[in-house]
Amino acid sequence: MTLLPTFTAGEFRKASASSPNQNCVRVARKQGWTAVWDDKRATDHTTPATALPVEELLLFTDEQFDALQDTVRGNGTRSPLTVTHRADGRYVFRAATPQPVDGVELVFDQDELDAFHHGVRNHEFDHA
Repeated sequence: MTLLPTFTAGEFRKASASSPNQNCVRVARKQGWTAVWDDKRATDHTTPATALPVEELLLFTDEQFDALQDTVRGNGTRSPLTVTHRADGRYVFRAATPQPVDGVELVFDQDELDAFHHGVRNHEFDHA
């Protein structure tokens, strides 16, 4: 079994086009893994040092996340992320790859999705 790193809230970043409020797709990368988180899941008790539970994260290897970015940029076709547009106008992110916890869904609005795509297209989430 692969040991996954622990991701803390302070390790996540959002796209420069994101809202200054807590309405963002957040991405953290470390130790060969990339985590995607919805910061609307943060509570009044969430600090930068708070370890986030895997039940709130979509986890990808760095290679999988890079494939996702390639797809958003129009250069790939094998994204490990599925995005479903709901009737209420929101978008549901789900992993198309095995996850530590089944059924994790992150829900974003059009502005959040657009900001995330802007960040991907501008290489804001590329691995350092």
